Amino acid sequence: MVSVLSVTAETPATLLVALSDGRTLSVDVAAYQTAPGHEALAEPAALAAVEVDEWGHGVHWPSLDLGVDVDTLVRLHKEQNGQAFPVEAFNAWMSRNHLSLTAAAQALGLTRRAIVYYHGGHHAIPKVVGLACAGWEALQRGTAA
Repeated sequence: MVSVLSVTAETPATLLVALSDGRTLSVDVAAYQTAPGHEALAEPAALAAVEVDEWGHGVHWPSLDLGVDVDTLVRLHKEQNGQAFPVEAFNAWMSRNHLSLTAAAQALGLTRRAIVYYHGGHHAIPKVVGLACAGWEALQRGTAA
């Protein structure tokens, strides 16, 4: 299992995260700064108070009682660098097409468990799944060639 070795913050909203597998991730956490209950992260001093969570399972801000697990940091890094389909876009596709977890699984030929992981942001969504969503939607609208 990959763990966090160190973390530093760069204003306005970037975390540099060194992982046990040798990677260093640059993760934009601006979305957290506007999320309800997380507004304090917009303050440079608060953002800079980030620490490695106990056992390296993520990062946290002890004085704010906030944290982000390592899997989410990796997923965000991949999404922000075009290596994964964004969770928000996936969930918007499901909502726009009125798809339940089960219906989305059937539409994409995936397991319901995979859809649960993608929908909840627990796993990075492969780019091919994003392409499948676009293709499925095009077929439903009758616009695919």
